[in-house]
Amino acid sequence: MAGAGGRREALAAGVLQERTRLAAELHDTVAQGLTSMHMLLDAADQQWTREPVRARQLVRQAAAAARENLEEARRLIHDLAPPELDGSSLPEAVRRLCAQTRGARFRLEGEPRPLEAAVEGAALRAAQGALANVRRHARASAAVVTLTYQPYVLSVDVWDDGVGFDEADVMSGPRRGDGLRLLRRRVGHLGGRAVVESTPGGGTVVSVRLPVRDPA
Repeated sequence: MAGAGGRREALAAGVLQERTRLAAELHDTVAQGLTSMHMLLDAADQQWTREPVRARQLVRQAAAAARENLEEARRLIHDLAPPELDGSSLPEAVRRLCAQTRGARFRLEGEPRPLEAAVEGAALRAAQGALANVRRHARASAAVVTLTYQPYVLSVDVWDDGVGFDEADVMSGPRRGDGLRLLRRRVGHLGGRAVVESTPGGGTVVSVRLPVRDPA
């Protein structure tokens, strides 16, 4: 009976971990994509009469975001790696993310090498989520994403010079810091650690450390 109970507990733990992983994936893909589309369409509605050309541009951007979001949702359903990593390396994928954010630069430290899909996926999502926050909330003029390859650790650091925030206020707000909580949970499942340092008016640094297998 004890053995059966242990198996049930292990199964329940596995189910909870998978639900947590999917919740984090949905937050970083579907939820962020829908938020982006809403903002673009709202801006288009406000400018439709005054600046119809700009409004149509915004609608086209929203349509492109919808297509990307649909692809993300399909890949989640099939439980595959992030589509951004299809046919490209992690540094290339992070570089593309930076190119999509005004004022963001990419830095690479160390010698890149292929890593486990779960580790690369978590690193990419960390950069994606941090840059999404830079675009939506930080009002930053500059941001730097640094991807660092070490023998036993993969690091992702995202710095911005934006308005910053008080983490205690964010975690107790209406959304209760969902992004930060899910980031830490995803990284924690892989044995890693995520640290966020920010002060109002002082910018923000998101640092993620993920263990990787012995290169030998």
